[in-house]
Amino acid sequence: MREPAGPAVVVPGSSANLGPGFDVLAMAVGVHVRMGLGSDEGELSDRHPARVAFLAAGGRGDVWFESDIPSGRGLGFSGAAIVAGTIMGMIAREGVGMLDVDAFIERHGDEILDRAATIEGHPDNVAASLHGGVIAVADRTVIDLPLGFAARLAVWVPSSSTSTAKSRATLGTTVDRVDAVFNLGRALLLAEGLRSGDRRLLRLGVDDRLHQDARLAVAPRSKAAMDAFEECGAVAVWLSGSGPSVAALTTVDESAAVVEWVRVAMGDHDGRVMELAIDASGARQAT
Repeated sequence: MREPAGPAVVVPGSSANLGPGFDVLAMAVGVHVRMGLGSDEGELSDRHPARVAFLAAGGRGDVWFESDIPSGRGLGFSGAAIVAGTIMGMIAREGVGMLDVDAFIERHGDEILDRAATIEGHPDNVAASLHGGVIAVADRTVIDLPLGFAARLAVWVPSSSTSTAKSRATLGTTVDRVDAVFNLGRALLLAEGLRSGDRRLLRLGVDDRLHQDARLAVAPRSKAAMDAFEECGAVAVWLSGSGPSVAALTTVDESAAVVEWVRVAMGDHDGRVMELAIDASGARQAT
Protein backbone atom coordinates (compact mmCIF):
# COMPACT_ATOMS: atom_id res chain seq x y z
CA MET A 1 0.00 0.00 0.00
CA ARG A 2 1.40 3.35 -1.05
CA GLU A 3 2.06 6.03 1.58
CA PRO A 4 0.66 9.30 0.20
CA ALA A 5 3.10 12.17 -0.26
CA GLY A 6 0.31 14.58 -1.22
CA PRO A 7 -3.49 14.79 -1.19
CA ALA A 8 -5.09 11.34 -1.50
CA VAL A 9 -8.40 9.60 -0.81
CA VAL A 10 -9.60 6.15 0.11
CA VAL A 11 -13.09 5.20 -1.10
CA PRO A 12 -15.07 2.04 -0.25
CA GLY A 13 -16.82 -0.20 -2.72
CA SER A 14 -20.53 -0.86 -2.48
CA SER A 15 -23.27 -3.44 -2.68
CA ALA A 16 -26.02 -1.62 -4.57
CA ASN A 17 -29.54 -2.45 -5.78
CA LEU A 18 -30.05 -3.73 -2.26
CA GLY A 19 -32.95 -6.19 -2.52
CA PRO A 20 -35.99 -4.24 -3.76
CA GLY A 21 -34.07 -0.96 -3.88
CA PHE A 22 -33.09 -0.96 -7.55
CA ASP A 23 -31.00 2.21 -8.14
CA VAL A 24 -32.14 3.45 -4.71
CA LEU A 25 -30.63 1.42 -1.82
CA ALA A 26 -26.96 0.56 -1.30
CA MET A 27 -24.35 -0.02 1.38
CA ALA A 28 -20.64 0.74 1.50
CA VAL A 29 -18.43 -2.33 1.93
CA GLY A 30 -14.96 -2.93 3.27
CA VAL A 31 -12.99 -3.13 0.03
CA HIS A 32 -11.46 0.07 -1.29
CA VAL A 33 -9.77 2.13 -3.96
CA ARG A 34 -7.04 4.64 -3.14
CA MET A 35 -6.07 7.55 -5.35
CA GLY A 36 -3.75 10.52 -5.00
CA LEU A 37 -1.84 13.22 -6.79
CA GLY A 38 1.65 12.28 -7.95
CA SER A 39 3.45 10.04 -10.38
CA ASP A 40 2.63 6.38 -10.86
CA GLU A 41 4.68 3.64 -12.51
CA GLY A 42 1.63 2.52 -14.50
CA GLU A 43 -0.23 5.49 -15.98
CA LEU A 44 -4.04 5.22 -16.01
CA SER A 45 -5.54 5.17 -19.47
CA ASP A 46 -7.93 7.97 -20.37
CA ARG A 47 -10.74 5.36 -20.41
CA HIS A 48 -10.21 4.29 -16.79
CA PRO A 49 -13.22 5.47 -14.74
CA ALA A 50 -11.01 7.20 -12.16
CA ARG A 51 -9.13 9.08 -14.87
CA VAL A 52 -12.35 9.99 -16.71
CA ALA A 53 -13.81 11.44 -13.50
CA PHE A 54 -10.54 13.22 -12.59
CA LEU A 55 -10.39 15.02 -15.93
CA ALA A 56 -14.12 15.81 -15.95
CA ALA A 57 -13.79 17.52 -12.55
CA GLY A 58 -10.99 19.76 -13.80
CA GLY A 59 -8.01 17.74 -12.65
CA ARG A 60 -4.70 17.93 -14.47
CA GLY A 61 -1.39 16.20 -13.91
CA ASP A 62 -0.24 12.78 -12.72
CA VAL A 63 -2.22 10.56 -10.35
CA TRP A 64 -1.68 7.16 -8.77
CA PHE A 65 -4.40 4.57 -8.19
CA GLU A 66 -4.70 1.33 -6.19
CA SER A 67 -7.65 -1.01 -5.72
CA ASP A 68 -8.58 -4.19 -3.87
CA ILE A 69 -12.15 -4.17 -5.24
CA PRO A 70 -12.77 -7.00 -7.75
CA SER A 71 -13.73 -5.35 -11.03
CA GLY A 72 -16.94 -6.30 -12.82
CA ARG A 73 -18.26 -8.36 -9.89
CA GLY A 74 -21.02 -6.12 -8.52
CA LEU A 75 -19.01 -4.63 -5.65
CA GLY A 76 -18.91 -1.07 -6.92
CA PHE A 77 -15.45 -0.81 -8.46
CA SER A 78 -16.45 1.72 -11.11
CA GLY A 79 -18.52 3.78 -8.66
CA ALA A 80 -15.69 3.94 -6.11
CA ALA A 81 -13.16 4.79 -8.82
CA ILE A 82 -15.40 7.56 -10.15
CA VAL A 83 -15.92 9.03 -6.67
CA ALA A 84 -12.16 8.94 -6.05
CA GLY A 85 -11.41 10.51 -9.42
CA THR A 86 -14.04 13.21 -8.92
CA ILE A 87 -12.71 14.16 -5.51
CA MET A 88 -9.10 14.22 -6.66
CA GLY A 89 -9.97 16.21 -9.79
CA MET A 90 -11.74 18.84 -7.72
CA ILE A 91 -8.86 18.88 -5.21
CA ALA A 92 -6.30 19.33 -7.99
CA ARG A 93 -8.44 22.09 -9.53
CA GLU A 94 -8.75 23.96 -6.23
CA GLY A 95 -5.22 23.36 -4.96
CA VAL A 96 -6.33 21.68 -1.72
CA GLY A 97 -3.61 20.54 0.70
CA MET A 98 -3.25 16.99 1.94
CA LEU A 99 -4.47 17.85 5.45
CA ASP A 100 -7.68 19.47 4.21
CA VAL A 101 -9.15 16.55 2.23
CA ASP A 102 -11.84 15.50 4.73
CA ALA A 103 -13.11 19.05 5.20
CA PHE A 104 -13.16 19.54 1.42
CA ILE A 105 -15.23 16.37 0.91
CA GLU A 106 -17.71 17.48 3.57
CA ARG A 107 -18.10 20.97 2.07
CA HIS A 108 -18.46 19.79 -1.52
CA GLY A 109 -20.43 16.58 -1.05
CA ASP A 110 -23.34 17.65 -3.24
CA GLU A 111 -21.09 18.53 -6.18
CA ILE A 112 -19.09 15.32 -5.79
CA LEU A 113 -22.28 13.23 -5.82
CA ASP A 114 -23.75 15.08 -8.79
CA ARG A 115 -20.61 14.76 -10.88
CA ALA A 116 -20.04 11.11 -9.95
CA ALA A 117 -23.66 10.05 -10.53
CA THR A 118 -23.68 11.77 -13.93
CA ILE A 119 -20.67 9.74 -15.07
CA GLU A 120 -21.83 6.47 -13.50
CA GLY A 121 -25.39 6.84 -14.79
CA HIS A 122 -27.13 5.97 -11.52
CA PRO A 123 -26.59 7.35 -8.02
CA ASP A 124 -26.93 4.49 -5.53
CA ASN A 125 -23.45 2.98 -5.58
CA VAL A 126 -21.60 6.31 -5.79
CA ALA A 127 -23.73 7.69 -2.94
CA ALA A 128 -22.84 4.71 -0.73
CA SER A 129 -19.14 5.02 -1.58
CA LEU A 130 -19.20 8.75 -0.82
CA HIS A 131 -21.30 8.69 2.37
CA GLY A 132 -20.58 5.24 3.83
CA GLY A 133 -23.00 3.03 5.75
CA VAL A 134 -26.39 2.10 4.30
CA ILE A 135 -28.09 4.79 2.21
CA ALA A 136 -31.20 5.55 0.20
CA VAL A 137 -31.00 8.04 -2.65
CA ALA A 138 -33.59 9.71 -4.89
CA ASP A 139 -33.10 12.75 -7.12
CA ARG A 140 -29.56 13.07 -5.77
CA THR A 141 -30.91 13.44 -2.22
CA VAL A 142 -29.24 10.98 0.15
CA ILE A 143 -30.42 9.75 3.54
CA ASP A 144 -28.59 7.44 5.92
CA LEU A 145 -30.50 4.33 6.98
CA PRO A 146 -29.67 3.37 10.57
CA LEU A 147 -28.28 -0.09 11.21
CA GLY A 148 -29.44 -1.26 14.61
CA PHE A 149 -27.24 -4.31 15.15
CA ALA A 150 -23.63 -5.43 14.73
CA ALA A 151 -23.59 -6.73 11.16
CA ARG A 152 -21.11 -8.18 8.71
CA LEU A 153 -21.35 -9.13 5.06
CA ALA A 154 -20.53 -12.49 3.54
CA VAL A 155 -20.06 -12.22 -0.23
CA TRP A 156 -19.64 -14.96 -2.83
CA VAL A 157 -17.44 -13.48 -5.56
CA PRO A 158 -17.17 -15.53 -8.77
CA SER A 159 -14.14 -15.74 -11.00
CA SER A 160 -16.19 -14.43 -13.92
CA SER A 161 -17.27 -10.82 -14.35
CA THR A 162 -20.30 -9.11 -15.84
CA SER A 163 -21.00 -5.84 -17.62
CA THR A 164 -23.49 -3.57 -15.87
CA ALA A 165 -24.70 -2.24 -19.21
CA LYS A 166 -25.27 -5.73 -20.62
CA SER A 167 -26.95 -6.85 -17.41
CA ARG A 168 -29.32 -3.87 -17.49
CA ALA A 169 -30.19 -4.74 -21.07
CA THR A 170 -31.82 -7.97 -19.83
CA LEU A 171 -34.37 -5.97 -17.81
CA GLY A 172 -37.75 -4.86 -19.08
CA THR A 173 -38.47 -1.21 -19.79
CA THR A 174 -41.83 -1.18 -17.97
CA VAL A 175 -42.95 -2.42 -14.57
CA ASP A 176 -46.26 -4.04 -13.68
CA ARG A 177 -48.12 -2.10 -11.00
CA VAL A 178 -48.43 -5.21 -8.83
CA ASP A 179 -44.66 -5.65 -8.90
CA ALA A 180 -44.08 -1.96 -8.17
CA VAL A 181 -46.34 -2.18 -5.10
CA PHE A 182 -44.58 -5.37 -4.01
CA ASN A 183 -41.17 -3.68 -4.12
CA LEU A 184 -42.37 -0.55 -2.35
CA GLY A 185 -43.65 -2.66 0.52
CA ARG A 186 -40.49 -4.74 0.72
CA ALA A 187 -38.29 -1.64 0.74
CA LEU A 188 -40.14 -0.32 3.80
CA LEU A 189 -39.81 -3.67 5.55
CA LEU A 190 -36.10 -3.70 4.76
CA ALA A 191 -35.54 -0.20 6.18
CA GLU A 192 -37.29 -1.12 9.42
CA GLY A 193 -35.45 -4.45 9.59
CA LEU A 194 -32.11 -2.69 9.27
CA ARG A 195 -33.08 -0.29 12.05
CA SER A 196 -34.47 -2.89 14.42
CA GLY A 197 -32.46 -5.98 13.53
CA ASP A 198 -35.69 -7.97 13.10
CA ARG A 199 -34.60 -11.03 11.13
CA ARG A 200 -38.05 -11.73 9.71
CA LEU A 201 -38.35 -8.21 8.32
CA LEU A 202 -34.84 -8.36 6.87
CA ARG A 203 -35.47 -11.69 5.17
CA LEU A 204 -38.76 -10.50 3.69
CA GLY A 205 -37.36 -7.07 2.93
CA VAL A 206 -34.78 -8.21 0.36
CA ASP A 207 -37.40 -9.85 -1.89
CA ASP A 208 -37.53 -8.23 -5.31
CA ARG A 209 -39.53 -8.38 -8.53
CA LEU A 210 -37.77 -5.72 -10.62
CA HIS A 211 -34.34 -7.07 -11.49
CA GLN A 212 -33.00 -10.04 -9.52
CA ASP A 213 -34.98 -12.85 -11.19
CA ALA A 214 -34.04 -11.71 -14.70
CA ARG A 215 -30.37 -11.47 -13.81
CA LEU A 216 -30.28 -14.75 -11.90
CA ALA A 217 -31.91 -16.55 -14.83
CA VAL A 218 -28.69 -16.09 -16.84
CA ALA A 219 -26.35 -16.61 -13.85
CA PRO A 220 -26.98 -20.12 -12.45
CA ARG A 221 -23.93 -20.08 -10.17
CA SER A 222 -25.11 -16.83 -8.60
CA LYS A 223 -28.50 -18.47 -8.00
CA ALA A 224 -26.74 -21.45 -6.41
CA ALA A 225 -24.80 -19.11 -4.11
CA MET A 226 -28.00 -17.34 -3.12
CA ASP A 227 -29.62 -20.69 -2.30
CA ALA A 228 -26.58 -21.72 -0.24
CA PHE A 229 -26.68 -18.52 1.82
CA GLU A 230 -30.40 -18.97 2.46
CA GLU A 231 -29.98 -22.64 3.42
CA CYS A 232 -27.35 -21.84 6.06
CA GLY A 233 -29.55 -19.23 7.71
CA ALA A 234 -27.98 -15.95 6.62
CA VAL A 235 -30.11 -13.03 7.78
CA ALA A 236 -30.78 -11.58 4.31
CA VAL A 237 -29.45 -12.37 0.83
CA TRP A 238 -29.41 -10.35 -2.41
CA LEU A 239 -27.68 -10.09 -5.77
CA SER A 240 -24.97 -7.48 -5.27
CA GLY A 241 -25.22 -4.63 -7.77
CA SER A 242 -25.84 -6.13 -11.19
CA GLY A 243 -24.09 -9.31 -10.09
CA PRO A 244 -22.64 -11.80 -10.43
CA SER A 245 -21.59 -11.55 -6.76
CA VAL A 246 -24.12 -12.48 -4.09
CA ALA A 247 -24.14 -10.70 -0.72
CA ALA A 248 -25.58 -11.85 2.59
CA LEU A 249 -26.13 -9.88 5.76
CA THR A 250 -25.06 -11.74 8.88
CA THR A 251 -24.47 -10.99 12.53
CA VAL A 252 -20.88 -10.67 13.73
CA ASP A 253 -21.25 -13.89 15.73
CA GLU A 254 -22.59 -15.91 12.76
CA SER A 255 -20.46 -14.52 9.96
CA ALA A 256 -17.55 -16.99 10.07
CA ALA A 257 -19.90 -20.00 10.06
CA VAL A 258 -21.89 -18.60 7.13
CA VAL A 259 -18.72 -17.97 5.12
CA GLU A 260 -17.46 -21.52 5.73
CA TRP A 261 -20.82 -23.12 4.89
CA VAL A 262 -21.05 -21.33 1.56
CA ARG A 263 -17.38 -21.95 0.76
CA VAL A 264 -17.91 -25.70 1.16
CA ALA A 265 -21.24 -25.64 -0.72
CA MET A 266 -19.89 -23.67 -3.69
CA GLY A 267 -16.35 -25.05 -3.83
CA ASP A 268 -13.24 -23.10 -4.75
CA HIS A 269 -13.03 -23.75 -8.50
CA ASP A 270 -14.95 -20.71 -9.79
CA GLY A 271 -15.15 -18.22 -6.93
CA ARG A 272 -14.44 -17.35 -3.34
CA VAL A 273 -16.36 -16.23 -0.28
CA MET A 274 -15.28 -13.00 1.41
CA GLU A 275 -16.19 -11.69 4.86
CA LEU A 276 -16.47 -7.91 4.75
CA ALA A 277 -17.27 -5.10 7.14
CA ILE A 278 -19.82 -2.42 6.33
CA ASP A 279 -17.74 0.73 5.82
CA ALA A 280 -19.41 3.42 7.90
CA SER A 281 -17.03 6.25 6.96
CA GLY A 282 -17.28 6.56 3.18
CA ALA A 283 -14.78 8.58 1.16
CA ARG A 284 -12.02 10.07 3.27
CA GLN A 285 -8.43 11.20 3.36
CA ALA A 286 -5.97 8.36 2.77
CA THR A 287 -3.20 7.97 5.30
